[in-house]
Amino acid sequence: MKKKITALLMAGMMALSMVGFGGGDKGSTVAATQEDGSVDIRDNKLYFVKIGDQNYGVGAKIEDLEKAGYIMSDKRRDEELPSNRYSMDTDMKNADGKTLFQVRALNVGTAKVKYSEAELGGFTVGSYNTSKIAEETLALNIEFYGGLKLGGTYEDIVKALGEPDFTHKTEKSDLLPEYTTYKYSSGYRGFEFIVDDSGKISQISWNNYDYNEK
Repeated sequence: MKKKITALLMAGMMALSMVGFGGGDKGSTVAATQEDGSVDIRDNKLYFVKIGDQNYGVGAKIEDLEKAGYIMSDKRRDEELPSNRYSMDTDMKNADGKTLFQVRALNVGTAKVKYSEAELGGFTVGSYNTSKIAEETLALNIEFYGGLKLGGTYEDIVKALGEPDFTHKTEKSDLLPEYTTYKYSSGYRGFEFIVDDSGKISQISWNNYDYNEK
């Protein structure tokens, strides 16, 4: 992990000009396919999120999301993220304090930066069941590679990305309903989906900490 993240330092700035960040529509570019027809999960073109008419690709600045009205808590945004590190999921909220989605902040620089000044290394939206997703989140109509959205189906996932690398079914319990997790991964890049007991995509998550590597 240390060697992979260190490698980011050599090409961090160059990579920012090569992948789809906020302000463009580069994230809609079709990713390369493999022999079996599935996409190559290492392809950086996969790693973006579209909110409204704006794309935010891996490496976009967290502050770009804040400029659009999705705010990190004051306590977290002023904390410092060490160099060559990424955070766990951090809530992004609207002006009313309602959590809309989560991001993973990434620092590929040589010095500490505030979370708000870090880059987008991952994105998560939704819950283990569509009934638990806030209306404010659903209203954003968030879209991912291949047109994947909350409320879609497993068939939509396979059409966009091919067959998953890992599948796990969580049985119903006193605390949680039944749901199934599907994962696609390669090193420090990957997607994860949760399909709830109604057959709908209730959570979508991706992370990419090696976006400058082929």
